[in-house]
Amino acid sequence: MKIWNGLDDLPNEPGRTVISLGCFDGVHRGHQLLLARLTKVAATKGAKSVVVTFDPLPAQVLYPETAPVAIMALEDRLSALEAAGVDAVLVIKYTRDIASQPAEDFVAQAFVKSLHAAVVVVGEDCRFGRGRAGNIDTLKGAGLRWNFDVSVMSDRTAGGVGGRRYSSTWAREALSSGNVGIAEQILGRPHRIRMRATWAAGSWTTKVGSVRGMLPTSGDYAGWVRIGSGERSPATIRIPGQAPLVADTVIEMQMPGTQCAGKLSGESQQIAFDFSSTF
Repeated sequence: MKIWNGLDDLPNEPGRTVISLGCFDGVHRGHQLLLARLTKVAATKGAKSVVVTFDPLPAQVLYPETAPVAIMALEDRLSALEAAGVDAVLVIKYTRDIASQPAEDFVAQAFVKSLHAAVVVVGEDCRFGRGRAGNIDTLKGAGLRWNFDVSVMSDRTAGGVGGRRYSSTWAREALSSGNVGIAEQILGRPHRIRMRATWAAGSWTTKVGSVRGMLPTSGDYAGWVRIGSGERSPATIRIPGQAPLVADTVIEMQMPGTQCAGKLSGESQQIAFDFSSTF
């Protein structure tokens, strides 16, 4: 899968594309259904399937004091998009300048001039552009003007459980209440966080400020850990009950003794932890 970091990173002639636009935070099962439509339409058109996404999340730029933490690290978002069969991802750095751009101008610059869109595939709640004024009608009007089609996936076909639609909001609610099993059902995979941790006194420790991805509520959780590029191993992680968690709050992770042999105090590693259950 190709990854383009900003419009300036695009090739001069990307060819015709079929595009989907969104944050895709969590790349949950509803997203996955939309991506399946994206790749199917692209195959039918003989075009590349391209996701246009933003980093950081728009809310984190516009409302930094109240914005939610991203469910997943950008690298995991990209991995999930690749697993869904997407040909390329355009990652646009979200800034206040981007936020102030009128929706029609964004479509003209990104979809038409840069990506030569043949079709745009979106959910019916799609919003974009200055003041979130851009919507399905905006896209359809632009499509008539610049000769691309718009394919809309309705909420009725976006999947869900118990009458509730899959969403990033629902995944966050599950994690906030410690229901990592429910979160896994929504996401279609175990929830993952990433961090740089240090080995000391028989456990790996890190601080909340170094964690990428959303932490569940306080508690003890079982799961699987990957240290660096090594094999996955069973582990437990303790998220303290201090409220609110601050950047210096310490998180502790433990592994079976056989997995810890030879570790040196002060050793630091990149770690990925997949949650499987609470206890």
